[in-house]
Amino acid sequence: MKHLPKSTPTEILNDPYGFTYKEMSEVIGEDKARALYTELYKQPFHKENLSISTKKVYKSSDTEKYVYELKDNRYIETVFIKRRDGGTVCVSTQVGCSVGCIFCESGRNGFVRNLTPSEIVQQVVLIRQKVNRIVFMGMGEPLFNYDNLIAAIHILRDRNGLNFPTDGITVSTVGPVNQLKKLREEHLKIQLTISLHAAILLLEIAIVTQVFLHLKMQKI
Repeated sequence: MKHLPKSTPTEILNDPYGFTYKEMSEVIGEDKARALYTELYKQPFHKENLSISTKKVYKSSDTEKYVYELKDNRYIETVFIKRRDGGTVCVSTQVGCSVGCIFCESGRNGFVRNLTPSEIVQQVVLIRQKVNRIVFMGMGEPLFNYDNLIAAIHILRDRNGLNFPTDGITVSTVGPVNQLKKLREEHLKIQLTISLHAAILLLEIAIVTQVFLHLKMQKI
């Protein structure tokens, strides 16, 4: 993951969901960081700490779709899927998408911008349900927002916060090779799925075969 310059206390207090406990404590001290992390992850959320807001919630028997409004008046969607032992959250990583899959509504208007680590994390925090799986397969291609995705995963896994288990996190991607190489070097031990779609079975098999051979040639 790219190492960025240390943030200022003001930056941390203005957008606290975008930092790990270690990053916070190095800037504002352990006592303040501990108190803030408790406020963020162990208590009902405080609106002043949020940079996204819940605009609408659409509910069915086994799913809930959340429409979130961002500070720049853009919108993203997050889906909660109920399961017997908890639930799965399908998280967005971008506003829009540059991949352009013809069956996907997210990319219809093209790519707008990447979500920040904070905006990614808050999608999980604002789900008032028991969550035991996080899948990055909402709006956008996760690996095209690589640095912010990895930063968000570290925040979600932080033992002082949500302490989300690594094996409960899945990244669903179309498989950009350079980013897959970088992801391998992170040693995060998260789950990875490659998204491949075709209307005709033989075409889908052909696509899978070509991608597999390409990845093998690249020694992924």
